[in-house]
Amino acid sequence: MKDGLEITSVSAQAYSCKFNGVALKFGLGLNVKRDLVLVKVVCNDGTVGYGEAHHALAPTAIAEIINYSIAPLLIGADPMNTEGLWSLVYHHQIQTHGAGTAATIAYSGIDIALWDLRGKILKEPVYRLLGGRRRKIRAYAGGLSLGYKPLDDLEQEVRDIVSKGYTAIKLRVGQGPKEDAKRVTHIRRTFGVELDIALDAQTRYNSTDIFDVVKYCEDNHVYWLEEPFTPDNIQAYQAIKRHTSIPIAAGENHFTKYGFRDLLQSQAVDILQADCTKAGGISEVCKIANLATAWHLNMAPHTSQSILSAAANVHMLCAIPNALIYEADLAPVNPFRDDISKTELVVKDGYIEPSDRPGLGIDIDEEVLAKYPAIPGPCYIPATRWSVVGA
Repeated sequence: MKDGLEITSVSAQAYSCKFNGVALKFGLGLNVKRDLVLVKVVCNDGTVGYGEAHHALAPTAIAEIINYSIAPLLIGADPMNTEGLWSLVYHHQIQTHGAGTAATIAYSGIDIALWDLRGKILKEPVYRLLGGRRRKIRAYAGGLSLGYKPLDDLEQEVRDIVSKGYTAIKLRVGQGPKEDAKRVTHIRRTFGVELDIALDAQTRYNSTDIFDVVKYCEDNHVYWLEEPFTPDNIQAYQAIKRHTSIPIAAGENHFTKYGFRDLLQSQAVDILQADCTKAGGISEVCKIANLATAWHLNMAPHTSQSILSAAANVHMLCAIPNALIYEADLAPVNPFRDDISKTELVVKDGYIEPSDRPGLGIDIDEEVLAKYPAIPGPCYIPATRWSVVGA
């Protein structure tokens, strides 16, 4: 290892890809743009690490927290001091008087960039630094795809996905048990039991829906039911878990090992979906994964906006002891996945594996990003506002 390494720069920039209309209709509303918060950490030897912080429906705000609140804490620090830097930021920005959840999301991008930086300095891929090995991880078709649409259109989308080798998909539900049941039942009957079908309700159900939701999920042998309720409604999670054998998944909207500790103690979920761009970075999600092993639970991390999030998840899944499956983003338009890097990270025959190059193995072309200036505000809007916003 090289001596005298110091962080000389930490910066973040938000970017947005505005869609021509609505890219997806689902429980969170209408998806009208795609946001990326790109994090860049530079070392005094010239090495650059890249990471991604989740947009948190406020991409420019997350970038400002990084640039003005967290970056000054890290200048001059040893980039190899993973635990020390995480603790420093936690105590100064997350634990008490800082921006709390937003600061956790912001530092998540920095932590990912630091792992990329360390890998490049040590000339090792991140999965190896984490104690893992290169291997194939099963993938499911998720991301911004398979939303609310007519049955024939949804069937064709699933057919296209299956033709690419996927054996698992995730349908968007949460429109109401009756409407959801129609779509799920149609896809199950059309594609048979060979296809694993997970469901993402995006917190749209409430306690009165439990019995109807359980019925259509069990009738269709659902792979898992994701986020049926809001993160603060633990009682409803516990109630639905008592009434079904269908695995309940959650964690995309939980943050740090402390939040997951409480979720695990509630015994309300079966699969954890911590997002390394939200929950505290690769460092923290690995701790969450290890914590989950004490409850014999598996990890199926949520994938965010860009190829950086995808790469971070694949490296992490190769290192944690309870990796279940990788979420592939199949959105038809995503320049932050397809255009900002010449590096390919693709699902082949339903599986994915990490790059063997140093760090995350992803080269970022910042010039391409210049075409996507930031658009402040959320990327999801309520359907009732579309007539105004889309006009």
